[in-house]
Amino acid sequence: MKNEEILRGMLESDEKFFWQVTGSTADWKFNPIFLLLTICTFGLFLIPLALKRHYYYYVLTSTRLIIIKGILSREVDEVELFRIVDSKSFQGPIDRMANLGTITVSSTDKTGVVVMRKIPYPHDVRDTLRQAYYKARQDRGTVLLESIASQ
Repeated sequence: MKNEEILRGMLESDEKFFWQVTGSTADWKFNPIFLLLTICTFGLFLIPLALKRHYYYYVLTSTRLIIIKGILSREVDEVELFRIVDSKSFQGPIDRMANLGTITVSSTDKTGVVVMRKIPYPHDVRDTLRQAYYKARQDRGTVLLESIASQ
């Protein structure tokens, strides 16, 4: 079953679709270790690299972040946007050359922390996500309480 078919059954009628993203292999040509492995294995190194990155699929809607992962089996998880506490993006030097990055999303639900690796245009993707979870909190009337450490 394709990811689009899974989503078609999951999305509610009033839910707006914002984006879908997977990891990219655009950094392999900038990383000398990946280049060496590609040459030594006659390109076969790229197959597991591509499979690992492309079979983590992220979808942002107006109410939730949906994570679909797996090659032979599928695991679908979702994080309600109003439960997201924080998000951050990171780019290493090679990722900056390839315009990729890692986005980390922290939430209060059982999923906990979601790490989205090798995402194209990570700062733009994170900004869209941040706007969506602020709006979801506002629409629900949810207030984020921060704990103050006692001394």
